[in-house]
Amino acid sequence: MQPSQPSQPATEPMTPMAQRTTSLDPAGATAAAAAAVLYGSSYVATAVALRSFTPLTAALWRGALGVVALGLLITVATHSALRPRRITRSSAWRLLVLGGVGGSAFVLAMNTAVSLAGASITAFVAGLYAVLTALIAVPILHERLEGITLGALVLALAGAALLGELRLGGDESLGVGVALVAAVLFATFLVLSRRWSNAYDLPGPAIGAAALGLTAAAAAAILPFTSTPAIPSPLRADAVVGVVWLAIGPGAGAAIAVVIGMRRLEARRASAFLLLNPPTAAIGSWILLGERFTLEQLLGAALILVALAMASGLLGRNA
Repeated sequence: MQPSQPSQPATEPMTPMAQRTTSLDPAGATAAAAAAVLYGSSYVATAVALRSFTPLTAALWRGALGVVALGLLITVATHSALRPRRITRSSAWRLLVLGGVGGSAFVLAMNTAVSLAGASITAFVAGLYAVLTALIAVPILHERLEGITLGALVLALAGAALLGELRLGGDESLGVGVALVAAVLFATFLVLSRRWSNAYDLPGPAIGAAALGLTAAAAAAILPFTSTPAIPSPLRADAVVGVVWLAIGPGAGAAIAVVIGMRRLEARRASAFLLLNPPTAAIGSWILLGERFTLEQLLGAALILVALAMASGLLGRNA
């Protein structure tokens, strides 16, 4: 199969320049919201998993179990968008790139950030990929850079600094830095997946399987060079539940929900649901982990939410 010229696929979650539709598809909105909430829950589940697992072993089991869960979901799926496609040589290496950037590299960075800065802060800082995607799309997708996007970036960075409480040292500030790396990685993943998914017939589940599979493979390759056992001892039951949820919910389930939501929604409308991601993590962290924001950090979180709203088109553009 000869690839066509890259186009703007309907299956990917974000594009700052997409055109609006006049109505909101209920099924698409439900699926997009579910995906955003599932992704938000991953930060809390990671913090729970890290009570027994290390960032490396949590990534290992999230990827391995996620591939199995996603395979089962695809097997019983009836929607044509979820069916496997024939993978060509040109599409195979692109799947490897997408899986490496949006899977293994992102998950390892995110897990490390959660271990250093906590679930809530990591969720808000890593959520900056919603803003960074618009910037990275300029050189890769040749989209026009809007002034409001630059304003959103300034607000977002200010919010990240406040979340780190403006300290130049310490684990929390290092965690903010690692979370920013995770945001850049996921933004790059989104832009590349938009460029390649339709052009090379790469459905969402295939990209999700590549991300989960390479996450497990990368962690398994690194593990022998550490003194960390794959299965920790003692093994807490809540940590096991956290890893299983990471594999089934944010791993397999979100991959399916993204496909359904992004095929039924215009991209800019879909990106607005990303606003559910950090608050989901913050609420879950407050209830399950006892994490609290200082007033300074609350201001930083608010600035990031405003930046995400600006980047998604909810603020600063005409309806």
